[in-house]
Amino acid sequence: MFKIGDFSRLAQVSVRMLRHYDKLGLLTPSYTDKFTGYRYYTIDQLARLNRILALNGLGLTLQEIADLLGDGNEVPVDQLRGMLLLRQKELARELADKRWQLASVEARLQQIEQENDPDPYEVVVKSLEPLPVASIRLVAPTVQEVGYYCNTLYGQLYRRLREHGIETIAPEVTFYHNDEYTDTDIDMEVATAIDGSALADAPVDDAVQFRAVPGCDLAAALIFEGDFEEVVAPIQSLLRWIGLHKHVPAGPLRELHLSGPAHEDDGERAVNVIELQVPIEPIAGR
Repeated sequence: MFKIGDFSRLAQVSVRMLRHYDKLGLLTPSYTDKFTGYRYYTIDQLARLNRILALNGLGLTLQEIADLLGDGNEVPVDQLRGMLLLRQKELARELADKRWQLASVEARLQQIEQENDPDPYEVVVKSLEPLPVASIRLVAPTVQEVGYYCNTLYGQLYRRLREHGIETIAPEVTFYHNDEYTDTDIDMEVATAIDGSALADAPVDDAVQFRAVPGCDLAAALIFEGDFEEVVAPIQSLLRWIGLHKHVPAGPLRELHLSGPAHEDDGERAVNVIELQVPIEPIAGR
């Protein structure tokens, strides 16, 4: 048996919490010396302690855990695993939300701080050639979930193209089709360039669309290097430049992944290289 201090080290739980669990009847010491009051635990009690900690991490109160584990009941491993996996997904979504909020705040702060400074990104105006692509278009429920949908849809797109025996070429590009800014219902299209000759004999596929993206005479573009979570600031900078130069967007925002497929992590890429493009037209031309 282990003294409470030793058991605390083994379990990575404070002595104070072990005493608290004992007081609540959640985890009673295997033996308590009636003369000294010292508490002793056995290694077998780690299993119950781990369940207490896991259930508490799921958001259950200690009283709810006591009711659940009362009378010597134990939560089956499979049931606990399912509960933990569900909570893991919830926490991952919450973390993605916070990361997006942080990126948005940082982008706005950067805009405010640089109002009187030269733009940190070099914007160029150029024409865009028609681009033959294979793509999947879907609506993401929220802007925070765009990254998850991109990864999922690109994986699906490449699997379908391999099944059809269609080779892809650079670049990979994501289109954002919403006509106005919105935090929800993001109309997005993940695409990869293909040889134009493949369009004539494109297979019938209920998920993948084969089309030629129209070109345009004028597009504002900039190159950004960094994480995809940091792309908010350059997007805002590009749109601000367009407005300052008395133009408006005339087509969907295009996010070209110049450093290779975004959903693949080969461990060798030092930094993501992204080109942002927006077809534009003069305000007077609307």
